[in-house]
Amino acid sequence: MNDTTLPTKLGRIVTAAWIGRHPADGGDFPMLMAYSPGDGTLGGAATGAAMRDLLASWGMRPGRLVENPEIHGTPLVAAVDGIDVHVTGFPGLEIARPTSAEWTAVARERRQVLLVVTARVWPDGPQAGPKETFAFIEDDRTLAAATTMLLPLT
Repeated sequence: MNDTTLPTKLGRIVTAAWIGRHPADGGDFPMLMAYSPGDGTLGGAATGAAMRDLLASWGMRPGRLVENPEIHGTPLVAAVDGIDVHVTGFPGLEIARPTSAEWTAVARERRQVLLVVTARVWPDGPQAGPKETFAFIEDDRTLAAATTMLLPLT
């Protein structure tokens, strides 16, 4: 898949942001998850496979934690502007999301953001409430299809 056609083929990339627990110290940690609801030209059935192939072409595999990831020599980084977080470095794609003052404060303190990108398609995601969103995030199928990245905050 050509990186410049990502938004058209995969559709929207939807994000969820929350404050989770750092596995080493149990303290607050800023987390993001990105997924597609399957509303692009590929349709829902093919989007998951396309996302897996795309992540693999970028050197990312499900079940792995990638620290300070790079794609084609370009680092993936997170930045906050007010309460908005922006993730850059993905070819043909920028991830942006409003969060909260608390989330951005934790990100600034930690100087890192955990980004989970799952190939699992979730058509109901854009309309889902917090309870359904966390059920999707914590679902074993979602995590099994996910690459986790520890991004520096710039």
